[in-house]
Amino acid sequence: MTYIGNECLLVGGTNIAYTVNDFWRWSYSDIVGNKCRTDFAEFLVASSLDIVADGHRHSFSGRYDFISPFGFRIDVRSAAYIQSEDGEHQDHISFAITAPLDAKERHSDVCVFCVYKGMVTVDSPLNTDMWDFYILPTDVLNKKVPSLKTITLPSLMKLDPVWCDYYGIGDAIQKAMSA
Repeated sequence: MTYIGNECLLVGGTNIAYTVNDFWRWSYSDIVGNKCRTDFAEFLVASSLDIVADGHRHSFSGRYDFISPFGFRIDVRSAAYIQSEDGEHQDHISFAITAPLDAKERHSDVCVFCVYKGMVTVDSPLNTDMWDFYILPTDVLNKKVPSLKTITLPSLMKLDPVWCDYYGIGDAIQKAMSA
């Protein structure tokens, strides 16, 4: 079921004062935190590709996050210099790239690595200019770093991903996949 946010919780069949929006604010309002940042990065990529119209995410059993309009299976990963809980930038950016437990390799066609560049807590993750996107065919990871569970941003850069901004994600995916 998809919600729009104004739906009330029910007790004994009667609406109470708390809504789905209250839950979202309580649980998901900290977009910079690790818990929500990856979900928000997935939303950014999906919105850039204009595939969020149905209002909900699809589940592909953890093998990839969604399918692009071009038919590519996309896996989105995110990292940030700043974490909401510490207020200081990290020494390095790293991404989890573990293959699903039941697989010997990753199942997506392409990975989109999203880096939130904010360095202070007043920077807004809603500003897409604060994000960099790096696109890499999954085959490159499977061939060059098959057993890595995490990859740092400098190591990712050695694999020659395609960089883009928010509006360039679709073109960068097509460019990466045609190389």
